[in-house]
Amino acid sequence: MRRSVAVAYVLWFFLGYLGVHRMYCGRVGSGILMLVLTVIGGLLFPWMLGHLLLFVVGIWWLVDLFLTAGMAQR
Repeated sequence: MRRSVAVAYVLWFFLGYLGVHRMYCGRVGSGILMLVLTVIGGLLFPWMLGHLLLFVVGIWWLVDLFLTAGMAQR
């Protein structure tokens, strides 16, 4: 099933750190992993581990800028 690239990028921009764009594109497992890392990172933010987890999610979010169109078209 083809999905809209425009919708995927809107989801990436506004809810990308929660992995919603990945779930929309059919990559539910990695989307849930992104969501879990964001939630745990938010809870552990007062400690250094939370910063590290959110940094990883942020890098992943930026990499998805280039991957989202391909994921939506497959």
